[in-house]
Amino acid sequence: MSFPLKKHGLALAIGLAILPMLSACSDNDKKETTLRAERSVFNEGLSVVAQWNELGLAGIRESGARPTVTTRQLFILSSAMYDAWSAFDSVAIPYAADPLLKADPAATEADQARAVSQAAYQVLIKEFPAYEASTGHFSENMRRLGYPIVTAGATDTPEGIGFLAAEAAMAKRANDGSNAAADYADTPVAGYATPTYVARNSADPDAVNGFNGADYDVNVWQALRVPTGVVKDANGYPIVDASNPDSFKEQKFLTPHWGAVTPFAMSSGDEVRPVAPPILGDFTDYTDALGNTTTNDAAFRTQFEEVLTINGTLTDKERAAAEFWADGPRTEAPPGHWNQLAHGVSGRDDHTVEQDVKMFFALNGALLDSGIAAWDAKRVYDSARPATAIPHLYRNQTVTAYVIGKGFQDIPAEDWRPYQSPTFVTPPFPEYVSGHSTFSSAAAEVLTSFTGSPTFYDGTTMTVQDINGDDKPDLLGQFVVKPNSLVYDSGPSQELVLRWPTFKDAAIEASRSRIYGGIHIQDGDLRAREMGEQIGTKAYELAERFWTGDASVRP
Repeated sequence: MSFPLKKHGLALAIGLAILPMLSACSDNDKKETTLRAERSVFNEGLSVVAQWNELGLAGIRESGARPTVTTRQLFILSSAMYDAWSAFDSVAIPYAADPLLKADPAATEADQARAVSQAAYQVLIKEFPAYEASTGHFSENMRRLGYPIVTAGATDTPEGIGFLAAEAAMAKRANDGSNAAADYADTPVAGYATPTYVARNSADPDAVNGFNGADYDVNVWQALRVPTGVVKDANGYPIVDASNPDSFKEQKFLTPHWGAVTPFAMSSGDEVRPVAPPILGDFTDYTDALGNTTTNDAAFRTQFEEVLTINGTLTDKERAAAEFWADGPRTEAPPGHWNQLAHGVSGRDDHTVEQDVKMFFALNGALLDSGIAAWDAKRVYDSARPATAIPHLYRNQTVTAYVIGKGFQDIPAEDWRPYQSPTFVTPPFPEYVSGHSTFSSAAAEVLTSFTGSPTFYDGTTMTVQDINGDDKPDLLGQFVVKPNSLVYDSGPSQELVLRWPTFKDAAIEASRSRIYGGIHIQDGDLRAREMGEQIGTKAYELAERFWTGDASVRP
């Protein structure tokens, strides 16, 4: 994916398909990817808001994206920039800053940019200190823009206002339940089965509650032993050697307390909690997300069977979509990807500072709430991933599967793996519901509402960067997959095009790609889409009330 050149707004193309799979690339590929990322850090043709947002994404990439944490970081950044801008508007109400903080009525848009930049800078150096220490990019961008760096707030200068906005945004989130001060470690939460998360299955397959144990529960999440690459098979692919602890790392549930984090527009993390997923061995009625009523047991079997069937017949286009949207280690995660899409909207529509602060404020408010709602469901239902449910369901049977490095093979079900990087395998948290689907549907709702149009791909808007390396400028709203450019395995055999006429089309493909990749089942996807649509609508409406000065949002 890449972003457009429109009028005088130069929106540099940022590749959604470039960064997700560094761990599986060659050294030369890694070097080229790093160079591309470096060149994209300073986007002087974007609005100043989008420039700072892209620098935030660079910090996220470098620090190791965690989807939940990423939403919080991006929301703090966006709310600080929004609040800095709001001081220059006669009606807008700030989210966190003092409502009485107002700039000189004679201030210009250039003053707004100075305030917004200071707010962004102050947030970023706090959120990503290691990145700034190693690159100096945040300070460098202030230098490039010609803005001073201040160390205290003031009400009579744009820089002082920006400083105060940043301090307020960070203070409002200081005690939001995320446990940021302890690097987001699990923290006790009332209302769940246990105050802190306790895994019911063991990552050790030979433990009593491990895959081979008598107390193993196929219905609930199991942490995996993920290959580190220390030991490889004959084809050079990383594998787990149970006798060598260095050959694997055991997963831990990422931020299991996140459902209790303070939301933006929702009243609480469980506001849009879906019904429970299907349960193997339960023969009571179950109505799936498409309205079909069978039993829990039958629905469980049917939905995991669908994942197995798709994996055993994967097309090149499905594999391309699975890789493109994968969002595994070393990316900005789904929330960051949707911010990248929003950069494209900013460039296409020639956004002003005002338009961008509004759009990113609404977008990242929706993404924050999406992570909270999805993780609430993950914690409550603690549901199994295909990576463990399928090997258990089809145990002692032979299944047809796509095997990395070998293509379609008939293999023991116990050896079945999702179509993912060998060093990633499956995300470190439960299946139900899909974070990708929640994030994507919410983001699509916000972008559609903000632009007043569902249109993404229009067939004419050209970009200024060649992301896929085919020596041709890219079109907005599509990605051309070159032959033999996939990362997990060889292929595709011929050029393919991933194209999204609307924001919703992009969200649907992002959601469906997780089934292609063997990460989610039908209802984990569809229930999450429903949640995301509700969250996106609610977040946009609240954000709009802030910038239109609706008195009901005042503290």
